[in-house]
Amino acid sequence: MLTHRIAYVIATRRVRPDEICAVTFTNKAAREMRARVEQLIGDSIRGMWLGTFHSLGARLLRREGEAIGIPPGYTIYNEADRLSAIRNAIRAEGIDEKRLTPSRAAHAISAAKNELLDARDFQARVTPNTMDEQIARIYWAYERELDAAAALDFDDLLLRAVTLFREADSVREYYQDRFLHLFVDEYQDTNKAQYELVKVLGAKHRNVTVVGDDDQAVYGFRGADVRNILSFEHDFPDARKVILEQNYRSTQPILDIAHAVIRNNSQRAEKKLWTEQSIGEPVRLISVYDEREEALAVGSEIENLIGREGVTLAECAVLYRTNAQSRAFEEVFLRRGIPYQLVGGLRFYDRKEVKDVLAYLRLCVNPRDAVSFARVVNTPRRKIGDRSVAELEKLARKKGLAPLEAAQRLDEGDQALGPAAMAALRSFANLMERLSSDAQRVPLPVLLERVLDETGYREMLQDGTQEGVERWANVLELAGLAGEYSDVPPPDGLVQFLENVALVSDVDSMRDEVQGVTLITLHQVKGLEFGVVFIAGMEEGLLPHSRALEEGDAGIDEERRLTYVGITRARRRLYLLHAFRRHTYGTPQLAEASRFLGEIPGEMLEVQLRPGAPSLGDIRASGTVRRAIVGYATRPNPVELAPQRFSEGMRIGHQRYGEGTVLKSTMTRGGEELVIKFDDHGVKIFAVADATLWPITDP
Repeated sequence: MLTHRIAYVIATRRVRPDEICAVTFTNKAAREMRARVEQLIGDSIRGMWLGTFHSLGARLLRREGEAIGIPPGYTIYNEADRLSAIRNAIRAEGIDEKRLTPSRAAHAISAAKNELLDARDFQARVTPNTMDEQIARIYWAYERELDAAAALDFDDLLLRAVTLFREADSVREYYQDRFLHLFVDEYQDTNKAQYELVKVLGAKHRNVTVVGDDDQAVYGFRGADVRNILSFEHDFPDARKVILEQNYRSTQPILDIAHAVIRNNSQRAEKKLWTEQSIGEPVRLISVYDEREEALAVGSEIENLIGREGVTLAECAVLYRTNAQSRAFEEVFLRRGIPYQLVGGLRFYDRKEVKDVLAYLRLCVNPRDAVSFARVVNTPRRKIGDRSVAELEKLARKKGLAPLEAAQRLDEGDQALGPAAMAALRSFANLMERLSSDAQRVPLPVLLERVLDETGYREMLQDGTQEGVERWANVLELAGLAGEYSDVPPPDGLVQFLENVALVSDVDSMRDEVQGVTLITLHQVKGLEFGVVFIAGMEEGLLPHSRALEEGDAGIDEERRLTYVGITRARRRLYLLHAFRRHTYGTPQLAEASRFLGEIPGEMLEVQLRPGAPSLGDIRASGTVRRAIVGYATRPNPVELAPQRFSEGMRIGHQRYGEGTVLKSTMTRGGEELVIKFDDHGVKIFAVADATLWPITDP
């Protein structure tokens, strides 16, 4: 939709590419849009601003940020950097990290920034002597950490961009004049900061085109507000509304299932998708015993589809609500030799060696970057211990300097550091000064080679071990990516490279050429599509998630939209799976089938149940699934079970944990499982077949 509209205004309205700003939600989508527009108009679209909201903010601040005190060489902190800085802020404020964790503080600060609340605004809203008051103190200290490091976090790219337009009139007017047309994808996922950017940029010419689907608004936990799209016509009363109900991806049976679920949301714009592909495979509901059987069922069906219909592995995807659900699929797929790619696991840019090399490059641009300094000052080892780094950081704060700047200015009066540490720190500071100078003069690939050689990093990895070989391969992969910037003059090539790396998301790192099943969460899969989709874990507490159940109707509505997103990823085949028993936080629990399954008419589903399982009518109880399945979950087929050895209340012994009392005994297909409270070691869970246990007394 947006691609063709962009091509249309260029071809018919005499609009130049550099007068257009187009915003998407992933770099992957931006690359695809750019390629499609160029294909349609048969010409270059150089000069068009096309990217994510965050890349738009980063570009604005790199160019214009000095108007509000942001240096052009600022560093963008990723999630790990942000948590490190917040941890420092918590310590600086003397707050107990166990009572208020860095992740909790980070979430609260992120939510505030997405609502356009800076530290001062946030503090003005808190009640004295509350947890929020402590978060406000941490917020102030965290901002001081960022300022000292000349760094911005991900949320700042939006907050500061809005601040820039509010405070710098000439900057705002320039970009309002420049962009004759503004295009926004996935508008239902915008938060308050993104909403403000759209309103400001589109205020003068009012040529604003937004595309979105309120039924796919699933990022409320990130601050997205579905009201932005529902109220668009109020903000722009002269707007023309076009409803796009024809679907070109899925078959009609899949779309009917999607509508059966989403129509139960009250706050939505009425629409019903249809397709010319009216005939298709029925949607299948697979009922399994536990998560292991769920993974086995999916693996078997994928193998059948490959053999029977010629489906490729890359056409298949397993979707789930939480990352933890991937474990069972990974184990089964590895055992059965089914290749897969896990989206949201350890990303390439999260690997230690990649982060180390990037930290060196970041220091070349921004010597005030304290997080990068701490990462590489003793990597490879330079006889600079943690105690010396702590003393240097203390000295730096005292002098009002960044750690690297303090290392460059060490003198004999700095008694806290010994002669050896001072010499090593001076040597490192001189090394970084040389590399920073090189960064201003040589292309990025040449700079990267010098960093690897002069820091000793190449020598450290090329140690002859297999681990070293694998880690060096990752560094070479990074060098290949840096090579794409060889024609960009220094230091712009380095700055652009670091900015693009910082803005990469999990979905952007997906490799289209990989021949493997995709394992991905329902949140991450939005915007993607697959020939065959399995939605796992359709159970109360998972989908809808337990947190949503506590939030009432609004939480349930968002989980229903998330289910709708998952269903509509499928092109030809869709499988819905639920288990009767699932391990939650390590403990086996009975599971209720999701209420969303109860909203689907029985004639729309082809049901595959295990022998002895309840019928679909039992699963559906007045539109909401209840405990009709409990009888099955607690009484599996007895011919599959070994005899029960232990009972509740029995005293038992264990070779490692000593004596304890059986709290619960459950019979499973794999044998007996026990929940035991040990006298000296708390509660543990065991599969009897895998543990050495013996009875001491009967209950």
